[in-house]
Amino acid sequence: MLVFFSKAATAQQEVKGEKTNVPTITVFVQNDRVKVYEGRFKPGDKSAGMANRPARIEFAITDGQMRNYYPDGKTEEVMWKAGEVKWSEPATYQQENIGKTEFRIRVVQLK
Repeated sequence: MLVFFSKAATAQQEVKGEKTNVPTITVFVQNDRVKVYEGRFKPGDKSAGMANRPARIEFAITDGQMRNYYPDGKTEEVMWKAGEVKWSEPATYQQENIGKTEFRIRVVQLK
């Protein structure tokens, strides 16, 4: 698994016409089978918009308090503890760090 996290390329998400802070995304591996990346959400950071997220494994690097916004208007608060690992089914939503500290998460996204 160290191979996944060795060579990193950093890409900052950009939002046109929106004044929201967006998370920093560092991609470690991306091919036709998998995408492995780390998201760093500072307090108040919000993902660029609704995104279709495929099935994935998520590893919390730090504690975090996130809010997910769904297309139907529903919201959900998700608490993370450092070291926690979760399986997530495919879903469409936008994320926001509603906590007071930076939240870091590593994701293995299946394609």
